[in-house]
Amino acid sequence: MPYNSVPVDTSHLPYCFSRLPVRIHRDKEEIQRFTLELVHATKTEGSKAHKHALYRHAVTGPDMNVYALSWCEADLDKMKLLIEFIELIWAHDDVTEEDPLDDAVAECEQLRRAMYEEYDNEPTADNGFGLRIKRFRDIRNRMKAVDSVGWIEIQDAMEEWLPIDTKLKEWDSLEEYLDLRKVHVGNNVMTAFIRWAMGIHLTKDELVFIKDYTDAVGVWLGLMNDYMSWKRERTQPTDRVMNSVYLLMKKYNLPEDHSVDMVRGILVKQEGKVLEMSEDLHGQAGLSTGMRAYIDNLEYYAGATFYWSLLAPRYAKPQSFDPTKTD
Repeated sequence: MPYNSVPVDTSHLPYCFSRLPVRIHRDKEEIQRFTLELVHATKTEGSKAHKHALYRHAVTGPDMNVYALSWCEADLDKMKLLIEFIELIWAHDDVTEEDPLDDAVAECEQLRRAMYEEYDNEPTADNGFGLRIKRFRDIRNRMKAVDSVGWIEIQDAMEEWLPIDTKLKEWDSLEEYLDLRKVHVGNNVMTAFIRWAMGIHLTKDELVFIKDYTDAVGVWLGLMNDYMSWKRERTQPTDRVMNSVYLLMKKYNLPEDHSVDMVRGILVKQEGKVLEMSEDLHGQAGLSTGMRAYIDNLEYYAGATFYWSLLAPRYAKPQSFDPTKTD
């Protein structure tokens, strides 16, 4: 039963074709205040990272705060730590996704090593990236102090996610692509965040039991992100494109609009699978309280990311990637 959140009415949105529930944290105003304060305190005014962060948060207001929506049942103090962690990762991802692959891989490796105390004596560069490494180490220590078991699960998920671009290639099929896309979209990291922020500790057997469902949610999230972000990514300067719209255009020589429609259809079908699996899980007897809360919050997270992606300017009205233009 939800305690920290209230439902969001999506019935008035003509293009909200998802059936997943959307909820928002009761402390959305405080979460929004903290988010903006963090952005201004940790990013240089006028920098690319600062402009991207403001575009994510400042123009949307507390009713569209991505954190208040995505982790709607989180403990507020844990939520603030989580925001520090994700803002750092988001800034890193926004920058490295446009870097040449070799440079991006090298920076991801440095960030990966920053998850472990044994590398803390390694020197850091005297620049913005070096500062991110130092902040990452500090946030790591504070998150670990709050919940060391949950932190290890986040650490393991980050180990899988950070070097994911090294596995990009020319895909033989959409199925092969989606098998990696569910990892690339950060599903295992975000679901570990849910457990950490809510103090949910599942057994190894429970994590194995729920894996098919979390994988199905991950495939849906990958498709949803591809569909929502294509308008932004289609003009993005990069030497690698991770988007099913692009894959279908190339593989089947489809016009862009036909490929977008096809991805939307696959997305709707995948959502039906997720909802059917969720209904089956809710009908099972003997599940722990933590497992039931986790299943609910996987749905809330998925519904929130759809709702935010549908309406947030980041995807609805993407910023220009042309450095000669003002965002």
